[in-house]
Amino acid sequence: MYCVKKPQGGWRIVHAYSKLNDATIPAQAPILRKDVIIDSMAKSTIYSALDLRDRFYQILMRESDIPLTAVSTPSGMLWEWLVMLQGLKNAPAI
Repeated sequence: MYCVKKPQGGWRIVHAYSKLNDATIPAQAPILRKDVIIDSMAKSTIYSALDLRDRFYQILMRESDIPLTAVSTPSGMLWEWLVMLQGLKNAPAI
């Protein structure tokens, strides 16, 4: 993790997950056609939707994968992400 200065003067935190992504096994799930998805939703009574503004920050990480997202600060604090981050392999493309 590192910081990049924004053009307006603020800072942006950048997560470099290249090593984690290299170790991740690619998902093998096929991508369904939208007509198949709509047909299956019509038969359902419960389905969920994602808030497109916050995108990935609603998808929970698998509990065993949470330690893989850990970062420490110079002050010694340890942070772990509980939700999926942008840039992770196999993250849904929204």
